[in-house]
Amino acid sequence: MPTDAGDARVLLQVSPDDYVTERTRLVKLARADGDRALAGFLQSLKHPGRSLWAVLAAGEDATAVRSIVTATTELAKIQAGGSDSRVLSSATQQRRNALEGVVDQAVAALARWDGGAEARRPEVRGLVDQLSRHPDVAEVWIDGTLRDLPDDSWGFGAFADLEVAAAPPTGKPARAARAEQVREARQDVAAAGRDLKAAERRVDAARKAVRDAEAELRLAEKDRTAAEHRHNEATALLESSQDD
Repeated sequence: MPTDAGDARVLLQVSPDDYVTERTRLVKLARADGDRALAGFLQSLKHPGRSLWAVLAAGEDATAVRSIVTATTELAKIQAGGSDSRVLSSATQQRRNALEGVVDQAVAALARWDGGAEARRPEVRGLVDQLSRHPDVAEVWIDGTLRDLPDDSWGFGAFADLEVAAAPPTGKPARAARAEQVREARQDVAAAGRDLKAAERRVDAARKAVRDAEAELRLAEKDRTAAEHRHNEATALLESSQDD
């Protein structure tokens, strides 16, 4: 069971479709153990879309994540410093290699569960590119707690030849992305519905147990009253016999 933020990565060991179910299971275990802080932490983790799930899964390789972040930062410094073309070209190539290495790992991780993982490569590449420009998110990427993407406000001309493709805002791909979001939202609703029904069953069982306990209490009190009456009568009889 997870014990700290880094253990959020256990949610990436199951398929993207089972993310919510596994999160719910772990929240229940944490609550059963009386660990409210852990339960709240796990419950706060949003269900990532498939492409982001893949990028988070690739974050298990901390060395690869730090390599792409470092390569991106180094390239930015070289470009800003006005280095000659050979140095700039070498840094660009190093960054490209690091980026594609993470992308390959992300697509491979998703392919374990999703036959269409390869089609998501451009979107995955865009996410890796965006995250690599923000060194401050490296650790939450690695520990699997990242759910909100940073504002991608950096722009380096040397990155242009990487051909990083973000998801198109319009057209069929956008409709497909929205359909995927709807599908995942429906899964969240279904999982929450199952949790609600289970909770309602527990409430009904608890209420029945209370009613049964109250009935048992009434019987016990009746037996106690009868026993007390017999005890008093016997005591009185004993005292009367002793007086005689």
